[in-house]
Amino acid sequence: MMKVILFDLDDTLYNQLEAFEFAYYRHFADSDIGAETLYRHFRIYSDALFEATQLGELSLKSMHIARITQAVHDFSIDLPEHMAIAFQQDYEAAQQHINLSETMTQILDFLTSQQVELGILTNGESDRQRRKLEALKLEAFIPESHQFISADFGLSKPERGIFKVVEQKLEVAPHEIYYIGDHFDNDVIGAIDAGWHSIWFNRRNRPMMYQQYNPDHIVMTEEELFETIKTMFEIEH
Repeated sequence: MMKVILFDLDDTLYNQLEAFEFAYYRHFADSDIGAETLYRHFRIYSDALFEATQLGELSLKSMHIARITQAVHDFSIDLPEHMAIAFQQDYEAAQQHINLSETMTQILDFLTSQQVELGILTNGESDRQRRKLEALKLEAFIPESHQFISADFGLSKPERGIFKVVEQKLEVAPHEIYYIGDHFDNDVIGAIDAGWHSIWFNRRNRPMMYQQYNPDHIVMTEEELFETIKTMFEIEH
């Protein structure tokens, strides 16, 4: 029985590329890389460096500089540090103006109407992630007590510990939880290893690297996610 649905935040509840595009066109409009292409490289380095920030081996500022510097270096661009900092500032500024799409709002409205308990589980630094949650106005659907940010617990996805913390806070069994996220390693593998159900929101059409992990559903668009969720409720009822 489905009691709880939790969402990842970045590139799941909102399209993270839109904020990235703002910074891209301010700094790399003359290049022929393409915003989405550079974003893919940016995410690879961001994910690779994230653990070092969690362990205190790398400051957030250094990580922010490194991920865009390394991403553009893949395209033979040497980015000075001051330009990397300026890019990050514009990226953060754009993130203060993110919005839920019409379809994602409909999804949350539908789940609320079905009396499903909703929550968020996101990796990241607490203040930064909370600013995004406020910009998205998610308190209308998800109470603050159900908004779980990795930095608040000293754990991060895909560590099993953070999934277990959420179970305990919500007082539900693993098999009663569905988790929706875009990152295969952090979201899908993490959820499956914790005994949760999973929906892989493969917004960027990434390849499935580990065939032994099979999410319950794979969707590529918000519209497909909505249809999948409605079908799940039809089957359950």
